[in-house]
Amino acid sequence: MRISIVTTTFNALPYITETTRSVLQSTYEDFEYLIVDAGSTDGTKEFLLGLRDKRLRVEIRMGAGQYEALDWGMRHATGEVLAWINGDDLYFPWTLSGVSRLFTEFPQVLWLTGLPTFINGDGDCTVVGTPSSYPRRYIQNGWFNEFAYGNLVQESMFWRSDLYRRAGGLNLQYELAADFELWTRFARLAPLEAVNVPLAAWRKHGNNRSLIQADTYLREVTEITAHLPRFNSVKGWLCRATASKHALRLAEWHRTPWIYYSLKQSCWKRATAFRPISRYGLQYLRMEYLAARAKRQTVDLVTAHSPRGQAPPLY
Repeated sequence: MRISIVTTTFNALPYITETTRSVLQSTYEDFEYLIVDAGSTDGTKEFLLGLRDKRLRVEIRMGAGQYEALDWGMRHATGEVLAWINGDDLYFPWTLSGVSRLFTEFPQVLWLTGLPTFINGDGDCTVVGTPSSYPRRYIQNGWFNEFAYGNLVQESMFWRSDLYRRAGGLNLQYELAADFELWTRFARLAPLEAVNVPLAAWRKHGNNRSLIQADTYLREVTEITAHLPRFNSVKGWLCRATASKHALRLAEWHRTPWIYYSLKQSCWKRATAFRPISRYGLQYLRMEYLAARAKRQTVDLVTAHSPRGQAPPLY
């Protein structure tokens, strides 16, 4: 089974070196890696053109936007399974072989996602999420967003090329939230299947476009969800505060599809599981809450002892 991976780049150094290595290190041979560069000037283009691997194709499309380049790559891909990984995220050595096996053994699965996994700027793994539920109707309604049930992790998504074509591909009118809008259309056609292992890692660093332009992203999410079914007003009220929002995610359980590896039978199994929406355990969330409270108390203390009640910047 051929897998096609797409990456778009524009001045992506230094992280693109690790991203390409994480893809090309795979021992799985039947895949193609399409990288579309929009005309980098920081050495990214030269680095990419210097790579020598028969599975790699580099395309230079000057001035192309991120989603324009991604959609071009998806429509020119030859794989039965598609995915995209940003130029600062990582795959694991087992990712492509595992994905191929899952789609082969479970032909009814049209798209899947692994455990949310995060790394820092140095490439160290910092957090791996816990198994959770992904109600199909909630994804279709756009409720998996920062305001409500949290964002779906794009770097861990894999889907059949036929699903992408049937859904109509990326909506290029959006600058940052086209993937979010695409998931709502995927969910109209098929449930999202959760895999009980990490498949990719999202890198958090100071130059994440999604963090720098968070206001633009959230504005687009609001626009996309405006014509979709409204979120429950009581739940919406609970989601206004971080603590009650996470409590809601922990308290709400659903039975949804999942794929896991049976140690007893030494094979992958597909079933349904009754799980919370939250992708983080109660103890972890409790410690994060205490850390946030301690940080606020520190800021308040510094402010109280600063001239005119203003706190100096904390580095």
